[in-house]
Amino acid sequence: MYHGVMCVDKPKGMTSHDVVSKVRRILHMKKVGHTGTLDPDVTGVLAVVVGQATQLTEILQERQKSYEAVITLGVSTDTEDASGKVTHTSDVSHITTEMIDETIENFEREYNQTVPMYSSVKVNGKKLYEYARNGESVTRPNRVVYIHDLKRTGDINFGETIDIPITVTCSKGTYIRTLAVDIGRKLGVDAHMSYLRRTESCGFTIDDSIALDDITSESIIPILDVLDDFYKIELKDELEARGPFFKTVNGQKMSQTDMMKLTKNEDVETVLFIKGNRPIGIYKKHKENEYKPFKMFLSSNDL
Repeated sequence: MYHGVMCVDKPKGMTSHDVVSKVRRILHMKKVGHTGTLDPDVTGVLAVVVGQATQLTEILQERQKSYEAVITLGVSTDTEDASGKVTHTSDVSHITTEMIDETIENFEREYNQTVPMYSSVKVNGKKLYEYARNGESVTRPNRVVYIHDLKRTGDINFGETIDIPITVTCSKGTYIRTLAVDIGRKLGVDAHMSYLRRTESCGFTIDDSIALDDITSESIIPILDVLDDFYKIELKDELEARGPFFKTVNGQKMSQTDMMKLTKNEDVETVLFIKGNRPIGIYKKHKENEYKPFKMFLSSNDL
């Protein structure tokens, strides 16, 4: 069994599940997952979790994401990207560089984004894309997203349509294709996303990524390296029999008094317990005077 994270540069034409299936075959393991779906046409950073690191999915997904994209003005599609059917067109002859730059520069950094119809978000127990494929209409949910950075990165290509290269750094749950549509709406024209590459996700960048065909077991990043920014406490066997060591390896709650002893009176929200070079578990403050296990990697039977 292997435990850790692989950072894959997902190729075009493959689903995230395709990547996971290939990693399973390479490692001869079933316990493999991914940390966020990339559409088949999208390339870039895909963190694949292996073994006990599948426990990290929720944590890794909270980290910011960055993309390179191209917004195309003048055409809208039913999927909001280049893979969909054209639904409307607009005259974009009046759009200028100044208008585009002003719109991008002044775009809200926090806004309510409507989830696209072709997505896996569920409404009444059914995925939105299932409604879309059946030609059914349904009210789509909104979610607050955060655009940490939004820039035009190259020359604008003017023609019957207009192509705008951008980079985006954003929060979890942001749809870049919907962002493209919303930027077009600000300009008063139809728009869609015609290109997307994820350059950062789950704390990894393109520079950390490995081509799928080059993946081996040596590509696995250990759990402790992935969580190197966590507050760590190393547990010792010498601790009293039913003290913090016993409680931690058995996934029991811990009082703040016990935790403060271990943190030398530092008040911390999240703690990663380790023994040697092995992660045991992550504890989070639950109440004012109590910590609860959040993610457990090892138990007393494993030590």
